[in-house]
Amino acid sequence: MAKGAISKPTYYLWKTEDMSQEELEEQKKYWMSLGFRIVTFLDGNSNKDIHEGLKAVIKNHLSG
Repeated sequence: MAKGAISKPTYYLWKTEDMSQEELEEQKKYWMSLGFRIVTFLDGNSNKDIHEGLKAVIKNHLSG
């Protein structure tokens, strides 16, 4: 990264089962217009506790 450059903040967008592709694209365009970099989660159980998922990712990363 260049000296003095500001990186874009990241917005995490979860595509729910009831969200259409058009709604997803609208949300992505909205957050991108505000200067965010978008990360979209497309699969998995959206009702699962995100904190438990993040703990599992960190645990897996540290163990191997």
